[in-house]
Amino acid sequence: MIQPKLKITKHSTPAEYQQIRKYVIDSVLESGCAPKRLASMREMAGFFKVSTATVQRALKELVDDDYLTVKPGIGLFTNPDRGWLREKTEVIGVLAADGRQIYYENFLWDLLSAVGRRITSGRKLLYPINLFHTAGHVPESLAFLSMTGLIWLGPDFAPSAAADAFFAALTVPAVTVNDPRAGHSCISYDMELEGYQVGRKLLGEGRRSPVVIAKRPDMPQIAGLRRAFSESGTPFNDRLLVLRNPGMADRLHTIFDLLEMPEAIYAVGGMLRDIEPVLRERRPDFDRCRLIGESSVWKPDFRGWVVGHEYELLAETACSQLFAEIDGGPRRDHRIPRKIKLHHP
Repeated sequence: MIQPKLKITKHSTPAEYQQIRKYVIDSVLESGCAPKRLASMREMAGFFKVSTATVQRALKELVDDDYLTVKPGIGLFTNPDRGWLREKTEVIGVLAADGRQIYYENFLWDLLSAVGRRITSGRKLLYPINLFHTAGHVPESLAFLSMTGLIWLGPDFAPSAAADAFFAALTVPAVTVNDPRAGHSCISYDMELEGYQVGRKLLGEGRRSPVVIAKRPDMPQIAGLRRAFSESGTPFNDRLLVLRNPGMADRLHTIFDLLEMPEAIYAVGGMLRDIEPVLRERRPDFDRCRLIGESSVWKPDFRGWVVGHEYELLAETACSQLFAEIDGGPRRDHRIPRKIKLHHP
C-alpha cells in the first residue's frame, strides 16, 4: 500500500526567533533589578539580518511571555520580574557533536545529560549551542558575549565544518570530550589502556587468537592489544584483524568457516552494532567464544565482556578542567580508564 506523503508547510526559520529571544533574555538577566531599554527593531533587524516583520513577531511573543514591557512612545524595556537570578551567574555553553542533532542515541544523550547535571548543580546556567542556521561560517549573532566557557561533546561524532569554525572563533576557555582539538584540553577515555586490559584478560584465559573488528588499523585499542601480546611473547595474528569495509561481513563469515568457533571477538568501539547480523546468523557459543564490546551497543541477550561508559566521570573531569581554566588555570588533557565487566544475560 502506498503511504501518503507528509504535508510540508513553510514556517519562519526557528533560528531567527531563537537569536532574538536569546538577546532579550540575556538582557533581562544582565539588567538585574533595573529595566533596560532594548535596541530599536530596525537595529535588531540589521544585526540579526532579518526583516523588521520577523523582529516584530518575535518581540510580540516576548511581550506576551512577560519578558518585555511596553512604554508607549518610548520603546520596549526588560522586565526585572522575569530575571529569576538575583546574582551574576556564569553561563556555560555545551556543543553536542555538530550542533545540529535532531535525534539522539544513548551515547551522546547520556553524555550530554551527565555534563548538564554537573554544570547546573554548580548553580551555573547551561546554554545549548544550536548551529542549524550556520552554513560553514560563524555569523555575528553567535558572538555569545555572556558565555564564560564551553564544552564540546564528541567533535568527531558528526564532523562539521560549521562546528569547527564556531569552535575556532571562541574567545573563552573551551574543552572537548572524547575527540581532541589542537590548542584545547581534551577529556577522553584511555583507549590504549582498554585494549591492553582486554589483551591481558584474553591471554589470562588462554585465548591467543582473537578476532578483532575495527574501523581502522591505527585505533589505539589495537595498539594496546598488541602491547599486551608483545609483553607476553605471544605473536599477534594480523590475519584475524577485520576492518570496516563493504566486504567485512563476508570476511567474518570466512573466519567462522575456517575456525568453526573463534576464541574471541573484540568489537572495538561501536563495531558490535556492525557485526550483529553475522553473530545472529552464526550463533557462536559465548562460553567458547569470548565476545567483547561497548555497553552503548551491547545486546541484552549477548554474553561476554562489556566495556562500560564512565559518563559521570567524563562529565566531572570535563567540568572541573573547564572551571579551572576559567579561573586562569592551565590546559591539561585527561585520560579516563574504562571498566570491563563480565555480562551474563
